[in-house]
Amino acid sequence: MQYTIVRSQRRRSIGIKIQHGEVRVSAPVYVGEREIADFVTSKQSWITRHLQAQQGSLAQLPIRRWQHGEQVLWLGTPLTLQVRDGQRNTITLIEKTLHIRLHRRTSDRPAQVRKLVIDWYHQQGMHVLNQLIPQLAEATKLNPTSWRIAHYTAKWGACDRRGQLSFSWRLFAAPPWVLNYVVLHELCHLQHFNHSAAFWQLVEHHAPNYTEAENWLKQHGHTLLNERVFSYVNTESNTGQSES
Repeated sequence: MQYTIVRSQRRRSIGIKIQHGEVRVSAPVYVGEREIADFVTSKQSWITRHLQAQQGSLAQLPIRRWQHGEQVLWLGTPLTLQVRDGQRNTITLIEKTLHIRLHRRTSDRPAQVRKLVIDWYHQQGMHVLNQLIPQLAEATKLNPTSWRIAHYTAKWGACDRRGQLSFSWRLFAAPPWVLNYVVLHELCHLQHFNHSAAFWQLVEHHAPNYTEAENWLKQHGHTLLNERVFSYVNTESNTGQSES
């Protein structure tokens, strides 16, 4: 079984994560490869089950080419990419189509399409956050100092000790109710900078059905956060990022 080992000075035990259809093993720096191999072998049935589930859902989705005719998801709604030649590189949303114009001399056209789309997600995502966060902050009495959009590929959001919230631009492909939950989740970290029982009690107080959003993120995270795919299959059978 192929897997990638990531060592850390801070880690005290071996852990296995199935992410993007691949196996990643986290281990302390002092643990030998034989001990790691034995641990992986002991978890083989668990690894195989979750790995096959992730790879199965990945196989249902096309590889992202960033080209004319592809679709991206914005707040759960499919948008079609229409790529044409133009006087300069621009992107405009009209109804459910992202109209992309590229200068004729643009060399790497897929890379430029990708950049324009990601920039658009950043810009539009900030408009969404600028409306959503003040509303949730007022309702919860949890007030961040600032917020921003980041290029996270392995998490949806973060809260630092300065009170700044950060969110992956990929999160804005998810349905609004999932986005709302992630923002609320990070707001709760302003009061509890951990994932303790008190933290989850606070989350449940403000979002009694939070487990539904957590399950959605687990189901779709390995494809939505995957750079090669950036999409998800809307079924009940998906299995997302798994950890042991």
